[in-house]
Amino acid sequence: MKKRAFLVGSILIVWTLAALFWPVSLRISRDYSQVILAKDSTFLRVFLNSDKQWCLPPQLDSEIPANLRTAVLTYEDQYFDYHPGVNPIAILRAAYLNAKHQKVVSGGSTITMQVARMMEDEARTLFQKLIEIVLAIRLEAQYSKEEILREYLTHAPYGSNIRGFSAASFRYFEKKPDQLSWAQAATLAVLPNAPGLIFPGKNNEGLKAKRDQLLSKLLAKREIDQETFELSLLEPIPSEIIPFPLAAPHLTERIHLENELPVVYTTIDQSIQYETNFFLKQHAAQLQQMGIMNACALVVNNKTGEVASYVGSQNFDDLENQGRVDGVTSQRSSGSILKPFLYAAAIDEGLILPNTLIKDVPTYFESFSPNNASEQFSGIIPASKALIYSLNIPAVRLLNMYGLTKFYNLLESAGVQTLFRTADDYGLPLILGGSEVTPWDMAKLYSGLAKGGMFSDITYLKGNENESHRLLISSGASNLILEEMKELIRPGLEFYWKRYGNQKPIAWKTGTSYGHKDAWAVGATPDWTIVVWVGNFNGESNKGLSGMRSAGPLLFNILNILPESEDKRWFESDEEDFTEVKICSETGFYANPNCANVELSRVPVNMKPMRICPFHEKRILDESERYIVCSRCWGEHHVEQNVLRYPPDVNYYLWKNGGIVEAIPPHNPKCPVRQERDVLKIIYPLDHANLFVTKDFDGSYQPVVSRLATQFPDREVFWYLDDEFLGSTIRKPSLPLKLKAGAHQLAVVDSEGNRDEVGFSVIIN
Repeated sequence: MKKRAFLVGSILIVWTLAALFWPVSLRISRDYSQVILAKDSTFLRVFLNSDKQWCLPPQLDSEIPANLRTAVLTYEDQYFDYHPGVNPIAILRAAYLNAKHQKVVSGGSTITMQVARMMEDEARTLFQKLIEIVLAIRLEAQYSKEEILREYLTHAPYGSNIRGFSAASFRYFEKKPDQLSWAQAATLAVLPNAPGLIFPGKNNEGLKAKRDQLLSKLLAKREIDQETFELSLLEPIPSEIIPFPLAAPHLTERIHLENELPVVYTTIDQSIQYETNFFLKQHAAQLQQMGIMNACALVVNNKTGEVASYVGSQNFDDLENQGRVDGVTSQRSSGSILKPFLYAAAIDEGLILPNTLIKDVPTYFESFSPNNASEQFSGIIPASKALIYSLNIPAVRLLNMYGLTKFYNLLESAGVQTLFRTADDYGLPLILGGSEVTPWDMAKLYSGLAKGGMFSDITYLKGNENESHRLLISSGASNLILEEMKELIRPGLEFYWKRYGNQKPIAWKTGTSYGHKDAWAVGATPDWTIVVWVGNFNGESNKGLSGMRSAGPLLFNILNILPESEDKRWFESDEEDFTEVKICSETGFYANPNCANVELSRVPVNMKPMRICPFHEKRILDESERYIVCSRCWGEHHVEQNVLRYPPDVNYYLWKNGGIVEAIPPHNPKCPVRQERDVLKIIYPLDHANLFVTKDFDGSYQPVVSRLATQFPDREVFWYLDDEFLGSTIRKPSLPLKLKAGAHQLAVVDSEGNRDEVGFSVIIN
């Protein structure tokens, strides 16, 4: 019998010790609201947890404020620092009061027991109370008082769907817990006692009475002095629940979907974010009067690659106009904003320098014929001006020379992630907006150009440094292009240039997509990259939409809010990145012996060799200077001249634009080899033919494809219709003609002056 009693006793002792000291996790819940912070640790946005409650993660607060600790312990558990988890006197007093009033008027629970109850989260019964007592003792045996108190305050109910002192401090007083006054700390101390009955905005009189009663107790215990007590009584009870801030909603939504961390630290500058959002919303309100409903903007710190401002639309809550769409990550036609990268890459390739002349004449690439937005042609133009005026034909010709696939690969390597088709599928229209890009990718590209051609990813997460850097364009070429973009003055933009030109310098580019669906303005300084997009998220076109007028002003408004570096320097160029070469000052190519004006020009040190100037040549005339002569026909005396000679298509547009074109003297008619014969022959249409032109399915008239036979297919051929220059072709002996009814004259001339022409009539069916 004694052995059995000993065995039972031993089991009870072991069970009791195990119950009290077996490891227990101090874990009420880990279901916290996700908090997304700006760079200065202020709130960008707070999300509800899975239970639709506001419960902030404990890592936001390093310690519990002293006044809140004192107020809570005075109100809830005066002997918290001394009892082992259970206060027998409080339990006996609660039992007596409950029996006396025949209902539950006091629970007698310590803070530790309340933590145990929150951990168990079961119905309140006598048996459950016993379990909570045992659990409370176990918690006290294994955790410090501060750990237990923090767990309680982090999860205590504070009315409505607010849990935890930190969330309550922000929602009721709009301040951090360590900034609470004694009156506010006392308010939070009494709220968990009956959060469903008394909380701000529902029963303010009852809440104030409880708070003031606690303040009196604090005064009696000399925790506060008389002056603090009297001033605290004057503080009002909060009458409403204050919403958490909602800044950068599109970015925070993106983070919430991609990141499960309870606290996310971003690189967003709260001040820059606020002002960017303000100016964008203001600008968008003006554009909406024109039927242009959407806009977005992105600001990146070039030194760190950190996103300082992220505004995804004109208004996140503008549901009628798709305000929830994130324009920063939306794919839109690039317009002409990729051109600076082609021009910079072409410099490294040895194709151009800023002053190199590029032809600007009607040009045909099989079925593709680009056109300038103005539908005018200058004949020939320096590359810098072609970029500044965003001419399409020089850009397409340059892309054709540089290589479509090579440029496509450059864009991919620089960070463009939206190229889902092959280079050949995009074709040469790639440079004119034939591909979709995002403002996010454009920020990467322009930031890379601003960093001397060193491209890397950008980030909105603090501490997420990118170690992948790709030098794709030389520092020298980048600086040459940035310098030209600094001088960007467009026709029709004089007002904006005069308004902003004397302020902060910026290298910038605007672009408008085909059909007026997208307007871009992108700019870079040594410190910042700004990307602005304006348009309609639904893809609707608008004739009033243009990069200059619609996006440009917003770019400069944002520029003016950005802080400058102390030295206020422009893009620095290391002299080791450049070397000097002799350049023809009139054409921008390497000088040949016939170039009259030669200058030394800075070029990137590793730039590939350029072409020798193709336009200056030596001309030999007879004594009268009326005829060109060659070795077969010159006499004893002849005259040598160094002349600038452009092709016939260039001369045509120079003359048409009011330029003076020098007439080329004919070859000596007595020369036995002065002329080639039967070199060109128009084989369609035939001379004196009558052509019938019919309508296509869309109602437009089908073009007539003219064809040519030539003995020298590598020579450039120039086409004229009714004395109007149409364009030139090389190795493509055909050209589509858009014809009107009536008589027409078609003529072709090759680069050596050989000519053929036919006359025909057109009947429209």
